[in-house]
Amino acid sequence: MVISADIEQDELREKVVEVARRHKASWIELGQYLFTIQKNKMYKHWGFIEFDGYVAKELGIKPLTALKMVRSYMFLEREVPKVIQSQSNGNENPKKIPSFEAVDVLRLAQKNKSLTSEELDQIRKDVLETGREPKEIRAQVRRLISEHEVKDPAEVRKTRRNAAIKRLITVLANTKKELEAGNLLPGYLLKQISELSQRLEDQIEA
Repeated sequence: MVISADIEQDELREKVVEVARRHKASWIELGQYLFTIQKNKMYKHWGFIEFDGYVAKELGIKPLTALKMVRSYMFLEREVPKVIQSQSNGNENPKKIPSFEAVDVLRLAQKNKSLTSEELDQIRKDVLETGREPKEIRAQVRRLISEHEVKDPAEVRKTRRNAAIKRLITVLANTKKELEAGNLLPGYLLKQISELSQRLEDQIEA
């Protein structure tokens, strides 16, 4: 649902200030107003050059917070309109309305190509149905992304392993030369270094 641009702008201005005072209980309503104001640049009618200046000075809301509200509202409007409709009709228990921070995390998660559809479905459920705290959702998303990054393909793992072994062999060879030149170690230890280098070479995978 989008607020009509035909509403009296001064009336809208007063209404938004009122809603901003209680936005923690009904951020969706405020997000709806902010979306309309930003889209139609109504803040210019009230003497503000930019939207950020309007929300900061008029409403006492940080621009980043306002932006998250607008984006979260737009996300719900597009993806889960029933949440907005039920809240607008007064049928939704306010405690069940997801926070805009959690919705914003969900919005960003859906853009992450490393997450599977099953993982996104679970995050969506946790945000929209379970109502988990934003910090819990953020931790959940970070953990899932991290798990995907840890799962290196076998070929990548082999390449990294071979490179590490070759670096160690090079270090041993250079160190052995230095020790030999300065006569700093007995011969049997230098021989053991050579044998270790040979055993390491045998560990390199083709």
